[in-house]
Amino acid sequence: MKPIYVIGHKHPDIDCIASAIAYKVYKQSTEKGLYLAAAAGELNPELKWLLDFLSFEHPQVVDDVGTKVGDLLDDELPLYISTDTTLVELGNIMRKNELKTVPVLDEKQRFLGLITIGDVAMIYMDALGSGRDIDRSPEILKNLLDQKASNIMKTRDLILFEPDERVDEARKNMLASRFRNYPVVDDENRYLGMISRYNLLQMKRKQIILVDHNEKKQAVDGIEEAEILEIIDHHRVGDLQTLYPIYFHNEPVGSTSTLVAEIFLLNQVYMSANLASLLLSGIMSDTMIFKSPTTTSKDKRIAQELEHISGLDSLTWGKKLYSESNRVDKQSDEEVVSGDLKEYVSGDTTFAISQVETVDLAAFAERRSSLLQTMEAMCERKSYVLMCLMVTNIFEDGTEMIVAGKKSALVELAFKHEHLNGGIFLQGVLSRKKQVVPVIYQMLRQENMI
Repeated sequence: MKPIYVIGHKHPDIDCIASAIAYKVYKQSTEKGLYLAAAAGELNPELKWLLDFLSFEHPQVVDDVGTKVGDLLDDELPLYISTDTTLVELGNIMRKNELKTVPVLDEKQRFLGLITIGDVAMIYMDALGSGRDIDRSPEILKNLLDQKASNIMKTRDLILFEPDERVDEARKNMLASRFRNYPVVDDENRYLGMISRYNLLQMKRKQIILVDHNEKKQAVDGIEEAEILEIIDHHRVGDLQTLYPIYFHNEPVGSTSTLVAEIFLLNQVYMSANLASLLLSGIMSDTMIFKSPTTTSKDKRIAQELEHISGLDSLTWGKKLYSESNRVDKQSDEEVVSGDLKEYVSGDTTFAISQVETVDLAAFAERRSSLLQTMEAMCERKSYVLMCLMVTNIFEDGTEMIVAGKKSALVELAFKHEHLNGGIFLQGVLSRKKQVVPVIYQMLRQENMI
């Protein structure tokens, strides 16, 4: 059975991982199918600490959901023969199973060669010759039927694929060859199955449920080749397209964890204490302990429900979470800038906003120039027109904004502040989504850049 991946955005944060794990539990509890929680990137140390503290298995890292050769294989155990299989045994196997191609494997299921029905036909034709030895036909056929697979299998000029190869590359190789079936082997040459051109016509896409995002730039690589089944999010509606109408739950609340927890509560699905703790962590993290302007009454109400199940106090747990998970002093400039980065695209214009949280803005003042250099290099490398790093201190109710890129002056104009060594302090600004992104979009529109 192929899994259905429940996955958040690139650069995973607490809310998207909590949502993915919890919604996987919900789907597994209420519907048929195999559901797997996944991460669209490596987990940072803070996320690993939280999952270990709450005794959760780390989600599988899935960095590409594009269709691979391995996705074309069915779930049945592959049929094969060994080198000592006789031609008569082979004929019975091929007739009984309606096969035209059979792999030959060793005792460890390593691939050795292929035998096709065309090969068998040619062996018979060659053995019988022109018919001049028709009187010796029984003897010829008896010797022929005793032939071993090792003597007749084809071992050269074959095309083999590995399971991680992209389907579009496999398609090119198929079109350039004359074969009907193609063996798939792993990196130790173990046989995994057979694919054909028919499999390309019946290609199965990976099935995905997205949480905490709905924009292509933020989604796992290969998303355009996947089948999106559901989306649960609390951000603006983005640019992803689906094959069919889907369940799309989007609300302007402080966190996706709020929406996932509400689904559990409304449908009266059992939630363990540690799962409630994880969802509460998502809420407290994304709402910045209820200080973010994106916080709603629903976030607070759902958090209270989770308090009862988890046995935690929201504010106490939020402060512990904050102190444990925001240790950017241990990160390099590249890690700080890339850790919680989101890209925004409109037409040909792309900008990026990264956000970190700290209890010590003064420590960042010492790193401002090196962070700015890293950001300028990233703008050049990724063609951002501008890039912002929001250094947020929720205890001081404000954010220092470090700005880079050829259009960085627009941020100064947008927020009516002057640069201070590459930085701007914005009192009362805590939310990237609600207080920064819309302002920058509006400024870019006024400049006719989007």
